[in-house]
Amino acid sequence: MRLLSVFEAAARHCSLSLAARTLNVTQPAISKSLRDLEQWVGAGLFDRNRRPLVLTESGELLLAAPREGLGLIATALEDIARIKAARDGSLRLSCSIGFATYWLMHRLARFSANWPEIAVSVMTTPHDAAPDAPHADVLFRYGHGRWHDGTVIHMFQERIEPVVSPEFFASHCIGRDSLDALPLIHVEVDAASWRSWPGYCQTTDVTRGSGNDLRFNNYVQATQAALSGQGVMLGWRSIASDLAAEGRLVSAGLPTIVPEDGAYYVVVPPRSIGNPAVIRFIAWLREECQVFA
Repeated sequence: MRLLSVFEAAARHCSLSLAARTLNVTQPAISKSLRDLEQWVGAGLFDRNRRPLVLTESGELLLAAPREGLGLIATALEDIARIKAARDGSLRLSCSIGFATYWLMHRLARFSANWPEIAVSVMTTPHDAAPDAPHADVLFRYGHGRWHDGTVIHMFQERIEPVVSPEFFASHCIGRDSLDALPLIHVEVDAASWRSWPGYCQTTDVTRGSGNDLRFNNYVQATQAALSGQGVMLGWRSIASDLAAEGRLVSAGLPTIVPEDGAYYVVVPPRSIGNPAVIRFIAWLREECQVFA
């Protein structure tokens, strides 16, 4: 490769002295390198009887290789620079459907207003416990926070509280320790978890008799059912808090659960460290979480 680079410089300048100046070496060093290359190739590469230097037929054939190789390298460097520029100006987020719909999306409008040059894409998963979206720059996760696949940043503590629409609250009698005869809105999760109605009732000693319940497979559908007055939903802080602040949902007056080992975090994978878009987003997110707290 060193001999080929010397050869390419000499052929490009048609001069040993100019090639030496370009490569910051002496002219005798250039001459020796060319002789070594000719010996290795087994053919003369320059007609040394002519000035400026002229390539022989063998030289013309050989010159195509380093020039094509250098061209490919230059193209590759341009592609790398273009990809880096695109990555620095884009942001890929991974989170659950419910978190994206009710916590993240309207806040992203403020982020985009501050940094309109950053293109944001949101990749959602059905539940918080579902696998992260591949190739995401920032991962929103609910859980214990003891992960080792990136930098883990605490956002806020989760809590759960039964919520209803104002209309439902006004038209139903909800006791402090009983859900009997009330329609409950279920999201299909582990029945033993505090995130489910059986788990909630077991944790809080709230009794439950009969009732015409509704069941959904994600929190967006369940929340819409609660908003339309169809029943009582277990409201996550991440999903129901903003709706409660807007008066669209209200507390049912039942006990609140604050899990000891359950909070929202963001995880920044090693591949995203140093990405300017990620750095700006994390700084903005810290401010948003301070306001949310």
